Amino acid sequence: MKIEQEMEIRQISMYCDIIKNVLKEHHSLSIPKMCVFSFLIKQECVIDSAIFMNTITTNIVSKYLSLLIGKFEQFEKSYEFIFKALNILIVNSVIRNQEGVLSLVKIETSSTLYEEREFTKKVIEESKKWSDKRFMREVLYNV
Repeated sequence: MKIEQEMEIRQISMYCDIIKNVLKEHHSLSIPKMCVFSFLIKQECVIDSAIFMNTITTNIVSKYLSLLIGKFEQFEKSYEFIFKALNILIVNSVIRNQEGVLSLVKIETSSTLYEEREFTKKVIEESKKWSDKRFMREVLYNV
């Protein structure tokens, strides 16, 4: 197998794991939000640093999305892997897409390497109050 293919498989596998865990924790999330959060969660786990503390309570979604600043090219390249991961999970009936909202069908008990931090959990829950249009406007502002 070529190195490029192996790297692609690893990237897709990481995103599959992240997506399943986000849905396990939050039950449902729109596709645009899932794409952004899965990218940022992967970045957090790879870098292994907590930038925000749990004590922050105002504008948490905007503050969290500021992590996208300067990462446009990485974010753009990741979309291919994220969509392939979503496709694999949907085709294999692991997740469901109902009118652009993803939910978990099969709940697995296996552990993961890519877990959300408590602040990230709060941000995702808060983002559910935002429309996708407002959310993506904030994403575009930051990238």
